[in-house]
Amino acid sequence: MLMACCFFSCQAKKDNNNVMLTEFTKDLISLYINDVANINAKNRKDEIIVTAVADTSYYYLSVFANNRKEYKFCREDFIGQTMYLGHLVRIFGDESSMFYSVNEKIKKKERCKDNYTEYDPNVWQICFYKDKSFCKMRTYKGSPSEDISEIESLAKKYFKVSQTIKNEVYQSYEVENEPKFVLGEDVLRKLISSNFKIHKEGSFGKVPLVVNIVVDEKGKATLKGIIKSSNDTELDNEAIRVAEIICQYDFIPASHRGETVKAIYPIVFLRSDITNITP
Repeated sequence: MLMACCFFSCQAKKDNNNVMLTEFTKDLISLYINDVANINAKNRKDEIIVTAVADTSYYYLSVFANNRKEYKFCREDFIGQTMYLGHLVRIFGDESSMFYSVNEKIKKKERCKDNYTEYDPNVWQICFYKDKSFCKMRTYKGSPSEDISEIESLAKKYFKVSQTIKNEVYQSYEVENEPKFVLGEDVLRKLISSNFKIHKEGSFGKVPLVVNIVVDEKGKATLKGIIKSSNDTELDNEAIRVAEIICQYDFIPASHRGETVKAIYPIVFLRSDITNITP
């Protein structure tokens, strides 16, 4: 995701093997466990978790190793499991998928118990458009900055690779290089503090307000809206007004996979901007 997120696991009983992996999925798992970052998972024969989900635009396949042997990755959409290269591979997500086939449906599982533990695995996310062509822009190997050339080469073996970069807006954490204010962050902070005309006292957090703007491929910004409200309408409206002033300036556009792209840029308003008192 791009991807500093945590997964949760809980104890579960083993189920019979009931899933057949496609050759692409097998090769992807092999590529994953032989990657230098995952050699320990390979040597320990860690459980491999595969999740396959779809939205209106994409198919997503995620692969990662569960290195907590005493726990099982737990979600309510468990499909089944199989063995591959000595690893137990557990499948979650869509029952019908282009990445595996299900021999027989599993019985409805009991809900996971609340004995959770938190861990942060090395997740690979592979993305395809709805025409089943490979989408390099939303494919991540642990993080957006990691080289995905091996995954792309594997995808070319089985699928068409899309050459179209769609007109999408990315979150700043989804791209290799985030958008930047052309005059620098220090000038941006001065612009915010000098233009914010309404000051109030109150129990505001360190970051009471965040307004998102969209920076396009040419570095031009447009207002998107408040992403974190101060819970004060007057202050929120003032933040919108200041954000519109900042949108008049140029930005350095975001870039990802060798392309300039549209991306979200969060304008952060600090407590000192609202109260005029340095925290």
